Amino acid sequence: MIEFVLMEKRHLDGLVKVEEECFNSGYAKNTFEKELENKIAVYFVAEEADEVLGYAGMWNICGSADIMNVGVLKKNRCMGIAQKLLFVIEDYCRRNNVFEINLEVRKSNIPARNLYKKLGYNEIDVRKGYYDGKEDAVIMKKILTGDEK
Repeated sequence: MIEFVLMEKRHLDGLVKVEEECFNSGYAKNTFEKELENKIAVYFVAEEADEVLGYAGMWNICGSADIMNVGVLKKNRCMGIAQKLLFVIEDYCRRNNVFEINLEVRKSNIPARNLYKKLGYNEIDVRKGYYDGKEDAVIMKKILTGDEK
């Protein structure tokens, strides 16, 4: 059974694996260790039998959530894990009086953009060359009213 829990130190190796597979960003383990200490960071992990399947992280900046990343291992995609991780973040936000969620997504990442749209995120702007100076980022926003899902 898949569980959705707050990130802990025991998840670090699995998080690095997801990050490398999904984003090839070179996030090191110490990046996630720093996020564990970051007072505005909240990360949730999807795990099954102690294996990290995916994660989603956000920063709560003055009552507005900025989603840092959402990633799921390729072998575990199309199982609703990313959607559930976003629901977990939204629930956390509501419980902590955060009613605005923002994120950036690669313009070419149509599956992610479609998921966000399905969940009520609106495309509000574009950041030209945001990713490595080459690819645009679509900025998306969702206002939580308390009765979504």
